[in-house]
Formats: sequence, structure tokens, C-alpha cells
Amino acid sequence: MAKKRKKGRLISCILLTAVAFISVMSLLNFEIWGIGEKVPLSENFNREQALSYFDVDFNMSSSHGLLINLTTGEVLFEHQAEVRVYPASLTKIMTVLLGIEQSQGATMVVKGDFTRLMLDNASVAGFEYGEERTISEILHGAMLPSGADATATIAYHVGGSYDDFVTLMNEKARSLGMYNTHFMNTSGLHHSNHYTTAYDMALLLSYALENPTFRQIFTTRTYSFTNWLGEEQHMHSTLFSILWTTEFEGGEIIGGRTGFTDEAGRCLASLAVSGDDEFILITLNADPIDEDQRAHIADAFTIYSYFLR
Repeated sequence: MAKKRKKGRLISCILLTAVAFISVMSLLNFEIWGIGEKVPLSENFNREQALSYFDVDFNMSSSHGLLINLTTGEVLFEHQAEVRVYPASLTKIMTVLLGIEQSQGATMVVKGDFTRLMLDNASVAGFEYGEERTISEILHGAMLPSGADATATIAYHVGGSYDDFVTLMNEKARSLGMYNTHFMNTSGLHHSNHYTTAYDMALLLSYALENPTFRQIFTTRTYSFTNWLGEEQHMHSTLFSILWTTEFEGGEIIGGRTGFTDEAGRCLASLAVSGDDEFILITLNADPIDEDQRAHIADAFTIYSYFLR
């Protein structure tokens, strides 16, 4: 009997320890869910009539997708939209948004660990360390050519330090209801604890598009400025530079942000119009080794054409 009582007390202690651990982790905003797991989904959009991948007769390379009528809030299509994946450079949507909302003054001094960016093979806008650029130039540099030099500059300008800015990113995500998102950097370079879902990214983009400055940057195709050598330089949107056309049957793509890492695959957050309505589409984890590097673009045209024609 004594042995049984000891065994029972041991099991009780283990259970109590487990409950306490989960509670503490929740208070500290840590997650017990992992990449690829289905996580609880809050209801910010109307999903009653949403079709799944099993309801349509098209194929897609992306393993996750979410199409929303931004005008009505109706979800038209969802495919593993609540499963955690890596966002790659879609991360920059949050970075630019915070740069717009919290920047002070008219200029930013270019900062960041440029050696680290080079070693990580990060995309850059071409700014020189220590030079002073307008906030508009830095924001466009982060969004259009996907410049990690620009996102690092935003981090230091707004957050005071890189890590403090990343903390702001996660706080903003929580305030928007992005409970299945966690950021580790400003650019989307791969980290095992840097993740999101298609649903969370739609929450972020729908909110960001309410800001006129963000909307203008998100829909810009080319931005021109004078570089530190006095030469005219042009930044081109990573989306529009690879689109063969912006039009599809039923509408047109008017803005977007691409993303890519080997682990995240090819990602795309885009904005389209059809008639009087606007639509946002999030696709994640398209084939990272497709020959023409446009699997995510092909998926966007397929989904938009299917639902908006």
C-alpha cells in the first residue's frame, strides 16, 4: 500500500508540474505548438461559406492559402490557413508597418550588422552604412526590393536596439490577434522560432492596408531616389518585377510582397481588385525549386481567376 501511495503522489506531482509549466509558458507568451501543427484559430473573418482545397478543381503548389474579400470580410478559400509555417520576407509587412506607425523625424541613419547580412545572403536595398536617408526611402527599400539593410535601419531607429524592435513586433502581433505568430528578426531570415500562419498574416495585412502610407508603399511598382553617389537609383517591387501581367480573368493584382527561403518556400501576400471589391490572398510554402521561380505567382493567378471570374 505504501508503494502505491508513493506512486500516486509521484504521478500527481508530475501532473501538477506539467500544468504549472504550461501556465508559466503561457504567461511568458511562449507557445507549446510547433511548426506544421494545427493551432487554435480565432474568428476575425466570416468563414461560413469558405471553400477548402477539397471543394475546388484546381491544383496549387503552395501548401497553405487564404483568400478573403477584404470589402465584406468573407473568407472565400482556405487551405491549412491555421497551420504554422515560416513566413520569409512577408515578415517585412510588420517591419514596415511599425516603421510607419512609430517613426519620428524625417530621416533615418542606416544601421545594422552588414557583415551578418552578407553572410546570410540577405537581400539588400543598397544603402550605405551610416548614411542618412529619408524615412520614405528606407520604408520603400524594405518593401520593394526586400532590403534587410532597410529593415535593420527601421529596427534601430524605432526600437533603439534590434532586439527591442523585435519585441515590439511580437507585441504588435499579439495586439492584432496574431496568436500563432512569433518573430525573431525583422527581415524573415530563417529561424526555427520565427513563424506565422496564413490566417495571422491576413490579419496583419488587412490591418496594415487601412494605413494610407502603407497602402501606397505596398502598391508601388517602382520608387526612384538619388543614392549617396548622386546617381539616380530605382527600387523595383519584387512582385511586379516577375509578373508577366497584373490582370487575371475577373480582376487585377495591384500590390504585394513576396518571400523566399529554402525552408519557407515561395510565399506571397497580395492585394487584388475585382469590380468594387478588394481581395487579399496569402499563399505560403510553394515549391522552392520550381524552374521559373514563379510557383507562388501561378498559384495566385489560379486562385484569383477561379473565385473572381
